[in-house]
Amino acid sequence: MDKKNIAHFEVLGRRYELPYLSEAGSTKEDILIESTVLFATKGYATVSMRDIAGKVGITPGALYNHFSSKEDLWNAVLDHAIGLYHLYHEQLEEHLREATTFEEVVNCLFAEPEQMRNLFTCYGFGLLQTEQFRDSRAGEYFINLFLDFGINFSKKWFDICVERGLVRPFNTRLMAAVFVHTVLVGIDLRVQESLNREVPCSITQMFEDLRLFLLDMGKENRD
Repeated sequence: MDKKNIAHFEVLGRRYELPYLSEAGSTKEDILIESTVLFATKGYATVSMRDIAGKVGITPGALYNHFSSKEDLWNAVLDHAIGLYHLYHEQLEEHLREATTFEEVVNCLFAEPEQMRNLFTCYGFGLLQTEQFRDSRAGEYFINLFLDFGINFSKKWFDICVERGLVRPFNTRLMAAVFVHTVLVGIDLRVQESLNREVPCSITQMFEDLRLFLLDMGKENRD
């Protein structure tokens, strides 16, 4: 995988490093990244340890030096994806605290769906979507973390904007749910697109339409 596509993201001109949680470029983390992509695109059942070793550029024996079994690797992949998810939001929240207008808050939040251009982010989310019914732990993470956490995170910042008088009162939970589910649709479309499959709509336009809808509420408040 081209690590240039997964090394960082930007929010309003500020650069944040991703996706490595430990020493950048370590073989173990390369294994986790390539495994995530393979599991997300081909499914856990069809991917072998030999497939993963081949993608990383090591021997199967070397792979087993890091992970004792495919199930052991799968659990590590889940932990890695969750760790990156929290890391992303920790860094995003740092910048949200500096926002002084509703528009800045909305643009910060939309840095997340923009990261669908970052294929590792896309595969990390897609992994839980595709495996949630096979693996109970993946299903729990998908519902309790990606859905519930994502909705509550967005709602919190919408609520802050309302409390500060930056935007007129609106149903913050409903809009947070619409936002998060739109992101999930985008994730699925990005995975399909990365596999050279035709997608039914413009992902960029879908996000832009929702962003403009939210900003229109802010304009109404200022008029």
